[in-house]
Amino acid sequence: NHELAIEKIAKEVGFSQISLSSQVMPRVKLVKRGVTANVDAYLNPHIQRYLSSFVKGFDSQLFDNVNVFFMQSDGGLAPVHDFTGSKAILSGPAGGVVGYAQTTYYDQKNG
Repeated sequence: NHELAIEKIAKEVGFSQISLSSQVMPRVKLVKRGVTANVDAYLNPHIQRYLSSFVKGFDSQLFDNVNVFFMQSDGGLAPVHDFTGSKAILSGPAGGVVGYAQTTYYDQKNG
């Protein structure tokens, strides 16, 4: 498979975030897999940082006793450790990142 060959090369040259369209969106011709894979590749590092920070805010035993889910773009739920960028496009965490960016931006020219 050509994607697996490219993934191997990307890992060899040092890429840490690799999103394969066949894994991100395995449905053929239902959606544009390439676009979804690009979004996933762009958002995953940000989403993973957000989730890491979120998880650190709780007692580590919480995740042994409680199921923690995030709402996906399609309205479904994903376990915290399976939540990815392509699943987050219109969900709370992505909205939170946009909200954070908008509310913390300071334009020096316009004060």
